[in-house]
Amino acid sequence: MKIVKLDRKNNILKGIIKSQDDLLLLSYLIEEGDKLVAFSKRKIDINGNKEIKRLRIGIDVERSKSEGKDLQVSGKIFFSSDPDIPLHRYHTITLSKGNGFLLKKKSFLNFQLKMIEESQHKAPKVFICVYEAGHAIFYTMTNYSLKKLYEVNQNIAGKRFKNKDNEEFFLHLVNSLKNEFNRRKWDLFIVAGTAINNANLKEKLGEKGIIYETVSYADTGIRELLAKDKINQLLRRSYLARQNDLINEYIDQIGRKNDKFVYGKEEIMRRLDVDTPLQVLVTAEKAAEEKELIYRLDSMGADIVLFTEADESKSLLENFGGIIVKFS
Repeated sequence: MKIVKLDRKNNILKGIIKSQDDLLLLSYLIEEGDKLVAFSKRKIDINGNKEIKRLRIGIDVERSKSEGKDLQVSGKIFFSSDPDIPLHRYHTITLSKGNGFLLKKKSFLNFQLKMIEESQHKAPKVFICVYEAGHAIFYTMTNYSLKKLYEVNQNIAGKRFKNKDNEEFFLHLVNSLKNEFNRRKWDLFIVAGTAINNANLKEKLGEKGIIYETVSYADTGIRELLAKDKINQLLRRSYLARQNDLINEYIDQIGRKNDKFVYGKEEIMRRLDVDTPLQVLVTAEKAAEEKELIYRLDSMGADIVLFTEADESKSLLENFGGIIVKFS
């Protein structure tokens, strides 16, 4: 998410939705009693004719729900950029990828602020190389901003795989990729070319820590990756890996009878009276169902980790009632 403004004192968030993950984040942030302002479509009467007009509308939030790839937020209108729109009528704002918004809350929870900050400051560091024989382009992507680093060109007669120029080019490419790979810790390191060229690179670079994708040409390769939403798919896979590691660690400790790891609402509430919660694994559904408990854990400084992706790790957490707390 691109954060335009985060005013902690007045509990205001202004931002631009950059991905489906941002919509998921907003589904946890937007609650009944909040105020939301965004561009929206509304039918209006113009000289007796009903027309659909795009307006800036503010609503007092009463409910929200995910619909496909959108987040629909409903409530009564308190503001409109068109003075002819009557106030206090019900309206639904549809938030989608690319939309800007302003959210005014009564208060932010600590874990909500942490999620906002991570979406901005701890955006994944992504390296991308798209290439074909004789041409490679290197990019970095952070905060969903794409930056071209440099490109390498070399004339190759006929671009046949086995010729001296081609071998020199691939040697240069391998060395460049090794340098970039070792330069910093990347969340994703993506190399994209044709299948046969990728096979050649794998022999020299190996597969550990490198994701190989198939594209047709260097010039259009980045568009192919972004059009397929490959980056977000790969980032989600990385998130799921962390989710899986955490639940396996917790289940292992529970199996070892480590009493620092507690599940079951009654047992968690009992321990809260005597111990300090350090970390919480909780499904999104359980967090919505047990808001008072989550608020209390949050106010006590616990690191709350939401399990949002439906996979085996989330199912394992659901087997423990949807929430496990690690105490000091």
